[in-house]
Amino acid sequence: MQILRKKQIIKMNSLRHYLILLLSFPITFSLSAQSLVATDPLPKNVVLEEFTGIYCGYCPDGHAIGQALMDQNPNRVAIISIHQGSYAVPQQGDPDYRTSWGDSLAIQAGVTAYPMGTINRHIFKGSHTAMGRGDWTASANQIMNEMSPVNVGVQSTYDSINRELNIVVELYYTANSPLPTNRLNIALLQSHVFGPQLGGSGNEYEHMHMLRELITGQWGELIMNTRQGTFIRKEFVYQLPQQIREIPVVVEDCEIAVFVGETQQEIYTGTVVKAKGGTNMYIGNVSLMDTVQVKKGESHATTEFVLQAKSSLLGEEEFEIVLEAIESPDDWEASFIFDGISYVDSAIVSLEQNMNEEIIFQIEPGETSGMVEFIVKMRSVSYPEAPERYLHFFVISDVTDLVVNGSGGPESGYYDYVFSEGLESAGCNTQSTIPANVFVQGMNDRAFSDVKNMYLNIAWTFPSMTVEQIQSVKTFMNNGGNLMISGQDIGWDLMSGAAYSHGSPEATDFYQNYLFADYLNDGNSSQHILYANTSDDVYSKVPSAFLVDIYDGNMYPDNIAARNGADEVFYYESNDKAAVVKAATNNFKVIYFACGFEMIGQVPTTNQIMRQTYYWFNNSLSTQEFEDALSDIFMGQNMPNPAKVKTTIPISLKHDGELRIINSQGEMISTLAVSADETEIALDITSFSAGVYFYQIISEGRSSRLKKLIIF
Repeated sequence: MQILRKKQIIKMNSLRHYLILLLSFPITFSLSAQSLVATDPLPKNVVLEEFTGIYCGYCPDGHAIGQALMDQNPNRVAIISIHQGSYAVPQQGDPDYRTSWGDSLAIQAGVTAYPMGTINRHIFKGSHTAMGRGDWTASANQIMNEMSPVNVGVQSTYDSINRELNIVVELYYTANSPLPTNRLNIALLQSHVFGPQLGGSGNEYEHMHMLRELITGQWGELIMNTRQGTFIRKEFVYQLPQQIREIPVVVEDCEIAVFVGETQQEIYTGTVVKAKGGTNMYIGNVSLMDTVQVKKGESHATTEFVLQAKSSLLGEEEFEIVLEAIESPDDWEASFIFDGISYVDSAIVSLEQNMNEEIIFQIEPGETSGMVEFIVKMRSVSYPEAPERYLHFFVISDVTDLVVNGSGGPESGYYDYVFSEGLESAGCNTQSTIPANVFVQGMNDRAFSDVKNMYLNIAWTFPSMTVEQIQSVKTFMNNGGNLMISGQDIGWDLMSGAAYSHGSPEATDFYQNYLFADYLNDGNSSQHILYANTSDDVYSKVPSAFLVDIYDGNMYPDNIAARNGADEVFYYESNDKAAVVKAATNNFKVIYFACGFEMIGQVPTTNQIMRQTYYWFNNSLSTQEFEDALSDIFMGQNMPNPAKVKTTIPISLKHDGELRIINSQGEMISTLAVSADETEIALDITSFSAGVYFYQIISEGRSSRLKKLIIF
């Protein structure tokens, strides 16, 4: 094979490094040596350019969203964290994390606030690529479902004597690019840089994926042939500086990000590897024979998934196939069959290049209900440093109640236990928790015929729901499923029309005709106490409760009103606006919390609400039984009130309990044991400072209404 090469040495004194470029002209026939790059058409990978700064209080949340996106999509996401703008300007004694490239990138993106980011420099709406952190996940999922016309292979090695990185890049065009030239970009990143960060952990915040240098310049190197079948190989030698802006450059903490842009704007795909000994060499693929990713299983019956494994390595190579089950019940069994032999956890198999081999995976649920994620991994034995290939599939068996976490950010996953523990307190042992994107897939795969109730945990994430998720939830409800949904900014996000919100005709229809709510306005921290509508047939005896500021000063519980056919269930004490509405139709029941359910600070109260919701959804209690379940505690108003030295609280309990005194910030400051035979509590308040307090009784997992105590 004859290859024409052009070798050029460029000295770049301003960047204090040397760059050697080795360019192979386009090749349109088979390679005679093992290549790094895939020749199969592949979907796009995500390149998230995140604009941040050490004095940006919301930036740690952006970092968490980006990291969650990377963790959930191994080898599919490259994050480039760009310190830029006024929040990145160091004060005296601070490190300077900025670069000479950041301002131009921010101007092109149209950055107007921090944190903002671009996903593959694509314009999703408006006229700029920059978007708020709430849009990153949904936009990234959209990109990962699109096919890229070009694949990228990378290998980076390090010469410690000369501090030189040797970066080999291979490109292969599986389709024609619309433009005759594209741009290749290589960036040096550094992680585990400890320093200051507002909203983080002081001066010990761990900065990740920080942009240190653009090795190929501001907008990358030109690619001169972009036709289908073109193979391009380039080699770069980059001398790693000891420091950049007085920040030590530690090669073990560095990464190389490589991406191809249609121009300096739209990015097709990209990848990131370790600077020292990293590669993304393509070893092959493992894929489902059909598109069904979620299947309904049955106890002691086998559910099968048929997969294909294909090697892209030369000749015949050995691979390790691994089957992992995430939180599978002990009585579930999983195995796979290759070439007529059955394996349980893993196997070493031989695959010939470009030959599809069938693997049959068999899942047998036991008596325990659950929705289990299975991960199949394919690893090269000869090239252990190459990234493994993987896929996911799911089996659901005997699950009636699903907790579904919103996909707009990691916060929903922090608080799903509030829902699952509440269901446990209701005696529900047929529940499971899944992310919203898996719920959409399961609805598409018709796997949820046994699921009767869904608990949609939006928390404080954006977008609260994508259009695809809205359509899936509507289908679930139209088919007879009941919905509990909560999140403090659902109304603002879907209905306000404010900048960076996510309104749409689909969202309006869902909000008005499925949640039966009208959005009034955004709330604030003064709305920190909920009280029940005493006329409601389900929740009238639920005690009043504090809403706790769990989002570090970001407390915006929406003000809403019930539409025709719905009831207002809870109100905010500060303004008597509705916080919760519920409705029952011929097809479904729905209850919508316009505050975050996780913001209710009293566990007995959240458990009580979940129990009542579960009973209501399943028609398992009569009206009298509701009354009996909620009437274990009576606690009257203290007298005198205001008081200075002593006050008396009338009570009536069926079981022993505990009196709790709570300050105006929602903090419990005192407790007192009370017994079932007491009819009043004589409370000594001489040790309390003047001010407004609240008190309630907890007994047998239930809590009384909050009462106000004023001390002067």
